[in-house]
Amino acid sequence: MEDAKAVDALLQWPGELLDRITALLAKVGIDLAPLWLQLFLLALVAGLLVPALKRLRARRKADRVPLIAVVALALVALGAVIGLIENATTPKRVAGTLRSDRLADARMVLLDFRDRSVSSGSGQVDTASGHFALHYSPLVDGRARKLRVSVPGCRPQDHELSRAQLRAATEAQWSHQCVAG
Repeated sequence: MEDAKAVDALLQWPGELLDRITALLAKVGIDLAPLWLQLFLLALVAGLLVPALKRLRARRKADRVPLIAVVALALVALGAVIGLIENATTPKRVAGTLRSDRLADARMVLLDFRDRSVSSGSGQVDTASGHFALHYSPLVDGRARKLRVSVPGCRPQDHELSRAQLRAATEAQWSHQCVAG
């Protein structure tokens, strides 16, 4: 069981690294969608890998720097590919049930790490059952980070969404209590 958790944690780091790079670039005004950032990083690393491989072939046995550079670049490239595959295979639907005394007015939306909406549709909740389904494109927009519940006259409530929750594609239950805002 611990081995499976260790492997899962190891496979999570490329996505987390991509999230951090995207956030850092956004802070300096470079606002790329995760898909384009991953493709850019993959092209950049592939371009750097060619001269690093040439240096590796020409190195002396005692010189380990080219070997370290090639291994590091290969790991970054592997991380970008894993990130692309993870985003491509993440379910495009988040569904569940909302428990609230104001279901008729409730609206749901999926947010990215910048708190921008990435879901499509109206975000309405079934007034009888509280069921909702939101759709988005994880390959283009990256993974959804939060589920925001908005009700007029109430402060919006955000619920964190983990990678495991999104990948499991199970229908979860969320509660909403109106806090005047």
